[in-house]
Amino acid sequence: MLSKIINCISKMINYSLKIIKGTKISIKITIVYAFMFSLVLLLLNASILYGVKYYLYNQSNKQIDDMQTIILNNITAKNQQLDLSDKGIFLNIPPKENISVRIIQESGKVINSSEKFDYKIKLPRNNDKKVQKERHMEDKDRHLTYKNVKFQSKKYGIVYIQIVKDMNSEYNFMKILFGVMAAADFIGIIASIILGYIISKRMLKPIDYITKTAENISINNLKERIEVKEPEDELERLASTFNKMIDRLQEAFNKQAQFVSDASHELRTPVAVIQGYANLLDRWGKDDRDALEKSIYGIKLEAANMANLIEKLLFLARGDSGTQLIEKKKFWLNELIDEVVKESRIIEQNHVISSSRNDTVRVCADYKMIKQMLRVFIDNSMKFTPEHGKIDITSEVQGKVVKITVSDTGIGIPKEEIKNIFNRFYIVDKSRSKEKGGTGLGLSIAKWIIDMHQGAIDVESEEGKGTKITVTLKLDK
Repeated sequence: MLSKIINCISKMINYSLKIIKGTKISIKITIVYAFMFSLVLLLLNASILYGVKYYLYNQSNKQIDDMQTIILNNITAKNQQLDLSDKGIFLNIPPKENISVRIIQESGKVINSSEKFDYKIKLPRNNDKKVQKERHMEDKDRHLTYKNVKFQSKKYGIVYIQIVKDMNSEYNFMKILFGVMAAADFIGIIASIILGYIISKRMLKPIDYITKTAENISINNLKERIEVKEPEDELERLASTFNKMIDRLQEAFNKQAQFVSDASHELRTPVAVIQGYANLLDRWGKDDRDALEKSIYGIKLEAANMANLIEKLLFLARGDSGTQLIEKKKFWLNELIDEVVKESRIIEQNHVISSSRNDTVRVCADYKMIKQMLRVFIDNSMKFTPEHGKIDITSEVQGKVVKITVSDTGIGIPKEEIKNIFNRFYIVDKSRSKEKGGTGLGLSIAKWIIDMHQGAIDVESEEGKGTKITVTLKLDK
């Protein structure tokens, strides 16, 4: 019976493996759920059948032992041994318990037997010295429990009392029980498949909604979002994660679109100026010396501005794509600051450029990028600080970090604008910036350089009094 159950389980496993390949998740979940439920159900029923069988056979053995005691008491009643051929020995056999008894000699000659004893029970071998223990016998027709009890008779010598319990009724009960359980298992498995499929379809319904929403999302339609009204679970977290991803994509796309728009706008101006001077040359430049010189100067200036803008755009584009090379090496930061201060004094003589403090310290960074960052801050200070104003560049070591500060006495930045100054193409005062030649990319580049060096930046500014920018870099100890 157990072998049948094991074969049934193995067939179910093989069949499930064949079905589960290339199917939908709902069907896979249903199959797995049904398989696990069926396995538990079969194991539970198998244990019940085994327990019932064990109980029935254990009870039959106890009945045989009780019958052995009764017969031996009948034979030796009143300290006298009855004739073993006397039918009175079997008077106390309960008729409803399907127990039969036979007394047989070692030679095989039957001395006495109860009614309907037609069982072929083997005798113990001659060299057996102990009483034969309980045994079970099963064939196609009969299921028996029996026991050979060895007995010394005065008249017949050594004889065997064979006590047999017919287990056909119990076996039929087991067959009926097995049939009922098999039917219950079948109904339970079918019910588990149907319910499992319905439940899995309902649970996975948000996935279909997520899929349809994802199909509707494109580069021209990033406004779609997934709404899952179910309580917080894995699907709700998946939808939330997906929505956040779309938010990031939309933000990146918007920034890219804005970047392209701003870049096109910035390039349009120098191109228009160059075209204007080219037309001027075409009309008057051949005969008008002043127009020729003015046009050439204007074209060269706008070409230089355009080249500078394109170089900044390429720098940021390489940074966004991760192809901008960063060559970190150890160098003396104080020497770099001294070099930048000297160059700034040569370039701009209308401002007071100083370095009130410059601690001696070595850093591991990209030399050119740190210098480019300092040039951005100093150039901004020069542009927006009136003549004879002060610009101070300092460095101070504080524990495991070094702080680089560029401060000026310029026009300052409104407080509400400080948070935006590192955005690309953002200009606080567009009219004044155009006069100074600003593009709104310098601070974005400086911020990118600081981020690539795992640094931090802090801006303090007050309109009419000046601006103070502090960059914090970690030191390698």
